[in-house]
Amino acid sequence: MTDATHHRPFERKPGGRLIGKVVAAFAGIGGLLFVSACGFQPLYATGEGSAPGLRNVALAAVTAPEDIEPVVRRAFERRMAKAAGEAKYELSITASEQAERLAVQIDASVTRYNYRIVGGYTLVERGTSRRIKGSVTSIASFNVVNSQYSTLHAEDAAREKAANQLAEDVERDILLELAAAEDKKAGSDK
Repeated sequence: MTDATHHRPFERKPGGRLIGKVVAAFAGIGGLLFVSACGFQPLYATGEGSAPGLRNVALAAVTAPEDIEPVVRRAFERRMAKAAGEAKYELSITASEQAERLAVQIDASVTRYNYRIVGGYTLVERGTSRRIKGSVTSIASFNVVNSQYSTLHAEDAAREKAANQLAEDVERDILLELAAAEDKKAGSDK
């Protein structure tokens, strides 16, 4: 039997990929319509009518040591309202940093650190003065190597990563608290 006369049962036909892509697109659209019809609302969505993230929050104050204050401030400002006057809430942050030795060699030299930022936050609703308080801890690790420049760069990168994680954790906590308050309010209105 030659290739020209041999029938391959699973051979793709020309245009078969296009049909598969169209079917997949319709299935995806149908799935999205189904999920939106059941009332599903993503917690971190930023479109109109969806969860606000921190876009309705203005950063009131960041109290932290001078090494981490600008890093923490930048991490929060990336997530927050651009026009502070239009924000519905004000957020105050306190932060401190800690470095914990992880890997200590026989000669007592440290080769790895856990870098930790401990942050407390207070969210104040401008209209009602209602307060939400909490605290979070974020951890990032870095290695100590022979090159001092590389070690300093790794420490700075760990500080940046921990600050970003702190901002994410505070945002998550705030969104969960606000969602719980909305659910409680909706439950009492019924």
